[in-house]
Amino acid sequence: MQVLGFDWGYVFVMLFNLLLLGGWLVLSILALFQLRNRELPETTRAIWVLILLVPILGALAFWITQPGKRFPGEGKDRK
Repeated sequence: MQVLGFDWGYVFVMLFNLLLLGGWLVLSILALFQLRNRELPETTRAIWVLILLVPILGALAFWITQPGKRFPGEGKDRK
C-alpha cells in the first residue's frame, strides 16, 4: 500500500481512532439514556450532561460512580 501514499501503520492508527470515537459515542449515548431514568435533581443532571461531553473519561466516570442509584440498605435507619 506504499504506492497509494500510506502504510499499514497509518491504517491501524486510523482504525484505532475510529474505534475510540465510536466507543465514546456509544458509552455517552447509553449514559444519557440511563441518566434520564435516574432520580436526580435537575442541577445534578445538568452537571452530569456537561461531564459526559468530556471524551471517554466522562462516560467512564458516569458508569463507575452510578449517580442516583440506590444500594441495598441505603436510606434506612441503622440501629
